[in-house]
Amino acid sequence: MILDSTFLFDLMADDADAYEKGVEVVDRGEIQWLPTPVVAEVFYGATTARSRTTAREVRNRLLGYPRVALDEEIARTAGELLARADDGAGGESGIGWNDAHIAATADALDDAVLTANVADFEVLGVDVETY
Repeated sequence: MILDSTFLFDLMADDADAYEKGVEVVDRGEIQWLPTPVVAEVFYGATTARSRTTAREVRNRLLGYPRVALDEEIARTAGELLARADDGAGGESGIGWNDAHIAATADALDDAVLTANVADFEVLGVDVETY
């Protein structure tokens, strides 16, 4: 399972649905992969002046998840997925590069993205699970 930042933010906010989904994923024996673009999104969210979460709390929360680094294959696939989404929208789709990289990670690992942001990942053409 590829974790999106929305899932991690909801876990940190003690969202019961996110927690239950996380337990379900663990019970199924699935690895919960953390793409490096998600690490960037979560640290951005935690270190803005608007956040009550500290960088230390984020580091502690993320410790148990194995990382998937952004490599050339994932970068290439992200470009292709985003180009298709933009072409399908007749221009700018509104989907950001981080989501394209996360979707490309899902594509590379042949896995679904766990997110509350279902629409963008469906447009990018990858499997999605939500909670």
